[in-house]
Amino acid sequence: MAYTFEYKVADGRSTSKTRREHEQEKIKQHDPALNKSKGGEGRPAKK
Repeated sequence: MAYTFEYKVADGRSTSKTRREHEQEKIKQHDPALNKSKGGEGRPAKK
């Protein structure tokens, strides 16, 4: 099984909120099999 790793370098203008939103978008886009949570950062997804 091959894995792809993607990252984005924060340029100093980003906030933890924007980084979390970006992570959540990528989780939705790629639906990784090993992802434990849809909420990002290991937290449960908000309802």
